[in-house]
Amino acid sequence: MSTKVGRYATFWLASASLAICLGDALGSGLANIVLIGLNPLIDAIKFAEPFQSWIVDTDALRMEPSSALIPLKLPAYLIHFSSYALTGLLADWAIRRTMSR
Repeated sequence: MSTKVGRYATFWLASASLAICLGDALGSGLANIVLIGLNPLIDAIKFAEPFQSWIVDTDALRMEPSSALIPLKLPAYLIHFSSYALTGLLADWAIRRTMSR
């Protein structure tokens, strides 16, 4: 089995998640849309109580109610990174299992 990190889905998905989270934290509108739109977990719970107060910065949302961009808090970034890393681990496991047969 190869030990090259670049061959693992976990590495690429975690790297993509870090880039998306960093882009959103730096104010990129596209990264905000991608962060929420490509993560069904965050998309499903972003406005559900009690998760809304943990994930969405409701104070900033009240100041800019017409904005399509949703200001997020740190737990949203942690959920995004964790879900992408877990998806990568599951993909790597499935690939290894398929290749070993």
